[in-house]
Amino acid sequence: MRRYGIGLTLLAVGCVTAMLAAQGAEPKRDPVAGEERSIEIADGVKVLVCYIPAGECQLGSPAAERAEVLRLLSEAKEPAWLSGEAEGVRGKYETKGYWLGKYEVTQDEWVAVMGSNPSYFRVGGGGAKDVAGMKTGNYPVEGVSWEDCQKFLLKVNGRAGLRKSLGGRKLARLPHEDEWEYGYRGGRGNGRAYYWGDGLNGDKANHRGDYPYGVAQKGAWLERTTPVGAYEGKAKHPWGLCDMSGNVWEWCDNLYSSEQTYRTVRGGSWYGIGLSCRGALRSWYEPSDANDIGFRLLLPLD
Repeated sequence: MRRYGIGLTLLAVGCVTAMLAAQGAEPKRDPVAGEERSIEIADGVKVLVCYIPAGECQLGSPAAERAEVLRLLSEAKEPAWLSGEAEGVRGKYETKGYWLGKYEVTQDEWVAVMGSNPSYFRVGGGGAKDVAGMKTGNYPVEGVSWEDCQKFLLKVNGRAGLRKSLGGRKLARLPHEDEWEYGYRGGRGNGRAYYWGDGLNGDKANHRGDYPYGVAQKGAWLERTTPVGAYEGKAKHPWGLCDMSGNVWEWCDNLYSSEQTYRTVRGGSWYGIGLSCRGALRSWYEPSDANDIGFRLLLPLD
C-alpha cells in the first residue's frame, strides 16, 4: 500500500508539472546566485536585480589591510574619515538571500519616477560641459539625498504592479550597509580589498586612477561619471553586480553609528582615490546632503 501511495503522489506531481508545461508556465524553483530579474518601477521602465544568495561573510577589513591604509593616510596626511579604524572587524553577516540592483539607479529611471533630474552630469546640469555630446540617461543619478531616496521608494512601492509582483508585502528599499558589503564581496570573503583582488588604478572602476591603491602605476581619471555597467567586462562580479566600486557613492539605509544622525554611504565615486573604493571602506553624510551620491535598490525575499 505504501508503494502504491507513493506512486500516486509521483503521478500527481508529474501531472501538475505536465499541466504547467502545457500552459507555458515553469514549476516554481529557487533562484540561483547572480540570476537576474526585471522589476517595473514606472510605466514601461524596468530595473534589473541580481539574486544575492544565502550565506555568511566576515565584514570589514583584515588587520593587514587596515595597517596599510593607516600607513598610506599617515604619509599623505589624508583626512581621518578614510581611516581603516572605522572599518575594523565588524563581525559576521548572515543572510537567507535577497535581490540587489544590478546597477545604480540611472538618470532616466529617476526621471521616470520623480519627473525631474537633479544630476550634475547632464544637459543643463553644473557639469554639462564634462558630458557634452553624451546621452546621460544611463548614467547613475547623483545629487540625491537619503531623504530624496525615501520619496523615490514611496512612489515605487506605491505601484500596484510592483506590490503584486512582490507578493503584496515585499517592498523595495535601500540596502543596509551589511547587505551592501555582503553583496560586494560576491562570496569571496573579505581577504581582498576589492571583489576582484587587491589593486585599483582606474582600470576596473571609475575613480581617480592617479591615486591608485595596491599597485604603483597610476591610471586614468575621467573626472565625471560613466554609464552604469561600463566596467563590467573589466572586473566581472561573481553575482553580476556592477559599479560597486566607484562611479557614485551609494546610500545605505542605516545610521553610521547610534550616536549620530549620519547615514552610511559605501563604494567610493568617480572622484574617490583608490583606497576609498575598497569593499570595507565606510563613510557618511547627513540624510539631507545630496552631493555626488546615488543608490541602488534592494528587494527582500520576505
